[in-house]
Amino acid sequence: MPGVWGIISERGIEQGIDLSKYFHMENGGTYLINSAEYRNACMGRFSVKKFQKDKIFKETNHKLICTDGIILNSKSFLRKYNITELDELILNLYSQYGWKFVKKLRGNFCGFVLSKNKLIVFTDHLASKPIYYFYDKNSNTLIFASELKAVAEGMKKLGFTPHLDIEGAYYLLTFGHMLGDTTLIQEVKKIPPGNVLIYENGKISLKKYYKLSSEPYIKGSENEIIKELDKRFKKAIKAEYEKDLEYGYSHIVTLSGGLDSRMNVAYAKKLGFNDITCITFSESDYLDEKIAKKICRDNHFEFIFYALDNGNYLIKHIDEIVSSNDGLVLYSGSAHMYNCLKKLSLRNFGLIHTGQIGDLIMGSYLKGKKHHPVDSQVLNKVAYSNKLMNKFKNQIDKNCFYFNYENDELFAFYERCINGVFNGYRMIEQFTEFSSPFLYVDFLDYAMKIHPKYRYRERVYLKWINKCIPEFSKYKWEKYNLAPHYPLFLMNVFNIFRFAMKKFSAKVGINQRHSSMNPTEYWWKTNKLLRKKINAIFEENIKVLKNQPTLFEDSYYLFNKGSFMEKTQVITLLKAIKLLHLS
Repeated sequence: MPGVWGIISERGIEQGIDLSKYFHMENGGTYLINSAEYRNACMGRFSVKKFQKDKIFKETNHKLICTDGIILNSKSFLRKYNITELDELILNLYSQYGWKFVKKLRGNFCGFVLSKNKLIVFTDHLASKPIYYFYDKNSNTLIFASELKAVAEGMKKLGFTPHLDIEGAYYLLTFGHMLGDTTLIQEVKKIPPGNVLIYENGKISLKKYYKLSSEPYIKGSENEIIKELDKRFKKAIKAEYEKDLEYGYSHIVTLSGGLDSRMNVAYAKKLGFNDITCITFSESDYLDEKIAKKICRDNHFEFIFYALDNGNYLIKHIDEIVSSNDGLVLYSGSAHMYNCLKKLSLRNFGLIHTGQIGDLIMGSYLKGKKHHPVDSQVLNKVAYSNKLMNKFKNQIDKNCFYFNYENDELFAFYERCINGVFNGYRMIEQFTEFSSPFLYVDFLDYAMKIHPKYRYRERVYLKWINKCIPEFSKYKWEKYNLAPHYPLFLMNVFNIFRFAMKKFSAKVGINQRHSSMNPTEYWWKTNKLLRKKINAIFEENIKVLKNQPTLFEDSYYLFNKGSFMEKTQVITLLKAIKLLHLS
């Protein structure tokens, strides 16, 4: 994934090291590639050539400053301090707030500030642009990069050997993604969300500047809560869409049959933003296509549809997809996004606007009208497979305790969403930048503190939609196949009946093609080419585990006994080990 990289060591660095050549590069892609060398350090960036004013690599006042991604509130800060350049702004904020300056920024970004005696490496509040790092305390050597492969290659350049993290491998085979700061390399960790990594006097430390919390709960009536949600969501939409206009870009938005992406385009239209193109992907004639198409037709949005029919997209560009996310998340979870974007020209478009995580933030992971501690139920809910869960259950429990999650919802947010669902972002950033108004920190902080009694079964979410954008509540909601203006109790009764019919259809084998936007089991049963190719990929790559007999056996078992998605978890692991040259 594009981003930043660096090596610093008290023992000195040999000249000519360039980790940017190990970053995934798209054919035909254009990039901002820079590096700087010092006696004991070399730093660089490998950034997609879009939103260039938000991406700096510049030496100012004896400090090397680098940012990648987008900073949504940069213009307001520049006006406030009466300056014109982003590097001056970063320097100004850094001089005022020290390493906590990152907390003042909004957007999806990462970067570093290197001075004579100190290096600060940072990501945004949610680590939506992650950074991985290796540190050797014997030589006081730090290697970091936005791409895991780049860190691994940097280790080899300096004489260190990366090894497969067995725990990380089992996370991938169970959850479909990593947990906590784990990666597939034993010696490499991820900078946690809301943290900066500081290298000073040869030592490293992590400093937390942000942590999402559920408490104290918001006080006020439902109407007051809805009014505040409306206000904060408008602010987020405005910041994201104005970033497009700042660069003269048109708007492009992912749109499905759900509520989250609908909220995005609805508020964009409400705030007067035009020239909107929507992209939708699903099985042809499934609800996602039908609902999105109707929304676009009625509201004069351009509409692009990428059909997922037969699942053939799941056997295209697998190596590129695994390279894009370092194999840290199952490739099948974002293959539709990558293959769709690869076919589009995004030259005239800005951010890809999404509704990422809106459902969780507004209550979909709540088990009731109050929060609960992390337990096996939420672990199973966030996992793609539980066939190997018992093999390392104690280690999972230890990690939950270590990160000290307040409740099950926050565990799901940090682990399932940040470590898993952000997989789609890894695909987008190969071509452009991304955003979601639900993840705009000022909105997120408020929404997650709304008491579960209001958010359970998305109660306040539905009232918000019906009150503030009623013209968009007339369209069906894919989750229920009913418009969300119906009473919640009626939708729940209807959904019980709908679920029973789906279960019956699955049992007798009818109407499976339209059981979801991506009916993977149907494709597996009906597409001979898909079966042939997936089986061949497995047989060709399983040998990478020849030195790990237990993991070999478990992977073989999961592939042969598991669902299609479980098979792709295994293939992701095998491809990642091969990509990273691990043993």
